[in-house]
Amino acid sequence: MKVLEVIKNRRSIRKYTNQEPDSDIIKNVLHAGNWAPSAGNHQPWEFIVVKGEVKSGISQEFYNFAKDYIPKAAYIPEDQKARMLEYSKDFGGAPIQIIVSYPNLEDNEKKEEALKASCAAIQNILLQATQNGLGTVWVDGNITHSKKVKELIGLSNDRSIAGIIPIGYPDSNPPAPPRQDSELNEKVKWLGF
Repeated sequence: MKVLEVIKNRRSIRKYTNQEPDSDIIKNVLHAGNWAPSAGNHQPWEFIVVKGEVKSGISQEFYNFAKDYIPKAAYIPEDQKARMLEYSKDFGGAPIQIIVSYPNLEDNEKKEEALKASCAAIQNILLQATQNGLGTVWVDGNITHSKKVKELIGLSNDRSIAGIIPIGYPDSNPPAPPRQDSELNEKVKWLGF
């Protein structure tokens, strides 16, 4: 596939088959992440690949948060809450999770640069996974700040989590959601043209 085709075909997958991708495919995806751009070429990201008990522990922590949060979240449509709770039990059955971390630097500007670079690495991972026929979803929010998750993966206090990426073979591939301002009439400002 060409790059734009991969970008347009990437979906946030929330239900996976039980087939586990082999380690060579996961390494290929991680190599793509490692080629992300970074300020000063610092390459601040680290990738932690988990399955088994560690994956189950992260999933349990995610569910513990979601079961209290989702029912009360006014912005989530009522007809989606049950499905979201089911997904939160085990990230839709994804057999592997990739956690992307970055350094907690004292200099806020450098810390922000490290986070941005790690997010670029996440995007590369998502796109290469799509190219390889895998499904992913970028999970962030409260779960990425969990002390329990950091403990489960052995992450030191001098690092933070940019995102958790459940990864596996998609059970189905949902249609593309509509793009806001798909003609770019309002999202782009041209100056000096």
